[in-house]
Amino acid sequence: MNNPAADDTEDVGSMPTFFKEHVEFFDSLDWILDSAKQSETWSLSVAPEEESERVERLIRIINSYQEQPMCLDPHLGRIVGQIIKVVQQYVYVFYDNTVDSKSAPISVTRFDGIFDLLYILCKVRGYKIILRFFPHGVVDIEPVFATLWLFSADLNATAWQSRYILLIWLSLLAMIPFDIESIDSGIANLPAISSISSNQSLIERWIGLGKLFLGKSGCEMEGAAVMLSRLLSRKDSGASFQPSFVKWAVQQINDAASPVINHPNDESKAVLPIESVLQINGTLRVLCHLFSAMTSPALIENQIPLLLDIFSLDAFDHHSVTRKLISKAVQRLALLLLPVTVLEKRRVHARPSLRTNLNGNGADTVSSLCSTDPCTGGEDSIDVDIPEEVELFVGILLQKLRDKDTIVRWSAAKGIGRITERLPLAFAQEIVTAVGDILKEETLRTEDGRIDVSMTTEYSWHGSLLCLAELSRRGMLYPQALREITPWVVRGLTFEIQRGDYSVGSNNPVCVEQPVLHFKNMLADRFEVYRHPLLHHLCTVTIYHWDLKTRDLAIRALRELAPVSPRYVLTLLLPEIVSNVSSPFLAVRHGAIAATGAIAESIAAEIKADANATKMVLDVADNVPQRYIEDFGAGLTLTALAFYMGCLSRAKWNIGDNVQSRFFGLFEMALVACKNVDGIVDDFTAFVDAYGLKPEQHSCIENNIKVAKSGTSRESFVLAMGALAEQDIGLLCSVVTKGETVEMRRNAAVALGRLCRRTQDSKRNDKTWAVGVVAALSQGLNDHSIDNRGDVGSWVRKQSLQSLAIIFDHDNQMAQRISAEDGALAMRLVGQVLCATTEKIDKLRAAAGRMFEILLYKQQIGQNGTAAGNVDVGKCLNQLRQLDPMQPDHCSQICIAALNVKCVGSANGDEFTWTDAAAAFRRVVPALSVSYEQIRRSLFEGLVFTGSAEPLGKFAVNAVAAYAETLSETVASESAAQWNVNGLVAELTRLLHTDKRTSKIINPALIVADQLIEQGALLAADTKRQVAADHLFEVVCIHGAADMGDDGAGIGSLLSETEWMQDTVDVKEARSRLTKMIRRHIPPS
Repeated sequence: MNNPAADDTEDVGSMPTFFKEHVEFFDSLDWILDSAKQSETWSLSVAPEEESERVERLIRIINSYQEQPMCLDPHLGRIVGQIIKVVQQYVYVFYDNTVDSKSAPISVTRFDGIFDLLYILCKVRGYKIILRFFPHGVVDIEPVFATLWLFSADLNATAWQSRYILLIWLSLLAMIPFDIESIDSGIANLPAISSISSNQSLIERWIGLGKLFLGKSGCEMEGAAVMLSRLLSRKDSGASFQPSFVKWAVQQINDAASPVINHPNDESKAVLPIESVLQINGTLRVLCHLFSAMTSPALIENQIPLLLDIFSLDAFDHHSVTRKLISKAVQRLALLLLPVTVLEKRRVHARPSLRTNLNGNGADTVSSLCSTDPCTGGEDSIDVDIPEEVELFVGILLQKLRDKDTIVRWSAAKGIGRITERLPLAFAQEIVTAVGDILKEETLRTEDGRIDVSMTTEYSWHGSLLCLAELSRRGMLYPQALREITPWVVRGLTFEIQRGDYSVGSNNPVCVEQPVLHFKNMLADRFEVYRHPLLHHLCTVTIYHWDLKTRDLAIRALRELAPVSPRYVLTLLLPEIVSNVSSPFLAVRHGAIAATGAIAESIAAEIKADANATKMVLDVADNVPQRYIEDFGAGLTLTALAFYMGCLSRAKWNIGDNVQSRFFGLFEMALVACKNVDGIVDDFTAFVDAYGLKPEQHSCIENNIKVAKSGTSRESFVLAMGALAEQDIGLLCSVVTKGETVEMRRNAAVALGRLCRRTQDSKRNDKTWAVGVVAALSQGLNDHSIDNRGDVGSWVRKQSLQSLAIIFDHDNQMAQRISAEDGALAMRLVGQVLCATTEKIDKLRAAAGRMFEILLYKQQIGQNGTAAGNVDVGKCLNQLRQLDPMQPDHCSQICIAALNVKCVGSANGDEFTWTDAAAAFRRVVPALSVSYEQIRRSLFEGLVFTGSAEPLGKFAVNAVAAYAETLSETVASESAAQWNVNGLVAELTRLLHTDKRTSKIINPALIVADQLIEQGALLAADTKRQVAADHLFEVVCIHGAADMGDDGAGIGSLLSETEWMQDTVDVKEARSRLTKMIRRHIPPS
């Protein structure tokens, strides 16, 4: 019996097969459209808040189907039809207002959310499919055109998504089968737009409007190009406007590229400005669409030589998109020049199969087909008139096959395939030969007949092989050509050239590991024949590969595959591997040592049962010559040895004291010599867990930390202290707070978290170290060090938060223990974590969010705070729980394994992530209502610092402004845990009272105060106008460096005399004047 519930369950990583959210989607869509239909709201500058939130939710739903957009197809007609019907009403009213100036004004931004929803549908499903559901009547042309004109009069006042939708709508309307001149009613009252005359006809203004967007970045350029191409390819407008438009396009490209054309040897002008590049790209896009839509080149014959000169320019070497568009324009213009009748002949030529060609019978078949085809006239088909420009265009495309960018090579290959398909047989064979000749350039034949490609470039080979694949797909490869190019194609399958420390060609390290791991069980259980060849290849070839990443992946694969056939590995493969641990070649030596460790860990039981094999494995470290761990390449060799020793430790091999001392000495050398020691520290931790440390070895680690010398070794040994014992926690705490370098403090924070976790795993219950560790990591949260690398203190802050999360997550009574011993520390930590949730760095904010959720939902807190050691701490955490708008349904299921913490607990079920700055600020800002001043101040200072810096500043200020609108007019009781607007203003004033010489918060506070005043957030909820006026006046004037002058009295009078509670034009003007006067006296940051 089928389980209905099981059908609704998706496995992790599965793809949707239907529109599962359609019920929720249409419920929200109906609500949005009902709200948008209310014409009395069309004068608003923005949509109502709930409508905007619902639109954002629908956009997120549609975006989730980008990889499977066809799931939306059954519902697209209903979705687009309902939306465009409302947009059509809005456009009609907009047009009526244009004709009749006495009508009520309509905002150009009211429908931004609706247009954005249509744009997302176009982005996910493609504009061509979405346009199928747009209305396209004659009556729609002038309203849509007038609306786009009004939206284009001030580009800064409207959203680009709105203009894009109107552009593609006009591209559909441009295809109506009626003369546009008969539709032109002479729209009046349109605002002036530069370069477009209001006295022109509808189609002239239509073309001028399209030209306006060709220089814009993004989708507007593409929409304008499609619209212009369809408009200019009409029968009633082509003859009149095509020649002049192509002439204009040629002139635009020449003017934009003139700095490079006129100064070819001036390196300072070799790179075009971005405005010129955008103009060139937009013009080329419309030419590509136009050439594809045209049926004859007769109208533009005079411009073809000029176009050929443009396509041959070297001015676009730095612009890959421009070169791709040139390639596309070249092929489409060549196809336009070729006679269509040749295409029918090529279809005949393409009939023979590849098998027939390989058998050598293809030539006769082709000849017979050609001779019997009524269109060809036999071999005389070569007399078909082929314009000489086509040969030049093919030459340009052949050159593009060598381009350094894949998108250009791909476009050129497709173009050559299309052109060849239309050419007579003899010409087509010449093109195939020319493509094959590109493969032969700069190659040599060795004595044994192999093809040496060391002197060639990967670009020309990749482009040529792409082109040959396209020609083969179209049936253009004939027997003789196949015999010539087959060896070169086979060589391309193994093409690989070494470029320094990487290679290009067939090498792909992922191919080594993923298929092996994926098919491991299949090889073991079903296809035994593949076991030994695969293992043999790994152990004799791949683990010795020159690329480090390839070797690492091969060793990981070997560790997984060795247990499949342990006897084969032990008897035949392991001895040869061990014999290479002393190889003079670094790659071979590194691979052999690491592979020995992987085998020793994966089949430890089988090796231990063989005395000779056991001795062979344990002697690996002694068999490596001393010079290889002291001279050049020592770092890589020591890394391999550390991995080998870690493998033995994890497999609990029995080693004696001498081997233990030898291993420790090698670990010490590795920590000194290697820069990236994360993996070495993990192996060292396994070594300490398995064999422990002698007293002198323990002292050695500590002494290496205290040594006064530069370099990275001190930082490495600090990180290694995470493998030591509880008595070393104090030393690590001192390094976190007093370490000389930021790297030492960061590594100490990491090691402290690891060491505390190891101590917690030992099941000891005293945890006397808890307060000291939390205090040290709390001090690490105050590290704001800056050097020429930027905010390097953020490294320490992030690692401190991650270590705190490890400690508190492993012990749900840690908050209780800390608050009982040091309540002030616990309260300070809560404030610091809240402040860190407002950080500008996404990863740091995510780490703080993880810690914030652990404090609130994984620590034992009584309802009245008595379960915590300190009543205030318990009450504070309880209040924060109540104020958190994203409370998880199941606290135990909070995701803390990943840095990017996600939580589904909102009212509408949206997925929340701390890396989304706007969502994170909206989540934490209600914590300003907590009744504990220390917590409020910490969070507010964090919001002020972030609010003064772009690009995240607007999110922080908007969150505070939205929060201020919810505050009451008077101070609430403590039990309600509420703040009022006067308190918010007083807090801003307090920040400005700080010492100007030592505080960095004055300027950020002034900037945030200015933005909050501009939004009206500080005055809207306060009926005591004079109290708020006094506070705000102090906010502006407290900074002694600013001389208010005549503005002082004006600001004071404005604040005290304005009836701020009234929503009138006078209040809006007063707020604007106040903002301008305040900004004049904000000192530069």
